Amino acid sequence: MTNQIECLSAVVLAGGLGTRLKKVVKDVPKSMAPINGRPFLEYQLTFLEQSGIRNVILATGYKSEVIFEYFGYQFRSLSLCYSNEDEPLGTGGGLIKAANLADPTQHLFVMNGDTYFPISLTKMMEFHQTSYADFTMAIIKNTDFDRYSAFDITSGGRLLPASDSASINKSGGIYLLSPEMVSDLQSRVVERSSFEDDLTPSYLNSDLKLFAYVGDAPFVDIGIPEDYYKAGQLIDEYEN
Repeated sequence: MTNQIECLSAVVLAGGLGTRLKKVVKDVPKSMAPINGRPFLEYQLTFLEQSGIRNVILATGYKSEVIFEYFGYQFRSLSLCYSNEDEPLGTGGGLIKAANLADPTQHLFVMNGDTYFPISLTKMMEFHQTSYADFTMAIIKNTDFDRYSAFDITSGGRLLPASDSASINKSGGIYLLSPEMVSDLQSRVVERSSFEDDLTPSYLNSDLKLFAYVGDAPFVDIGIPEDYYKAGQLIDEYEN
């Protein structure tokens, strides 16, 4: 990738139990599920490093030691630190805890630990800044909503809750938060919650400026066995 953002940080929500993957992937965190002989998280970190990210906060939980033993505090040019959950906090609580390790004066990327959506983070940042957004969600157009929340997008790019079943927009698992939103997360009590089901709906029902960045890249999800089996081929097609 030639266009890079510089010196920004990202949180990867890598604390998932991977309950639905237990039949095919055992004894490792979901983010460490092997894809073509490499942990899924390695593809995510490589993408972030190639995009210009330099600092990554890994929000870990279940079998966090597996992640630490593999990556330590450095991966390629990435500096890694860990926000470990002593008990399951969900994606919302995990993010709130991890945000306390972030710089509240800087924007913060957030990535789900079980999805891979190699869009241009540079273009997403540019869109976020020119829109004066508080929160930008990378969106992929798709009609399969069995496992995903749907969203509407206005002609100006504002993000809205889905108004009907005709909406064809879903989260690509990458989010960009303004410094003000990072500060807001740092002010919250760390408790179990869902980023998708609790935090995001509260943002949508507020006066915050929420925008959708529509990405054009292959979308990989390893959340269930059917998608996990497809992941290797999809990543191979992207990399080759």
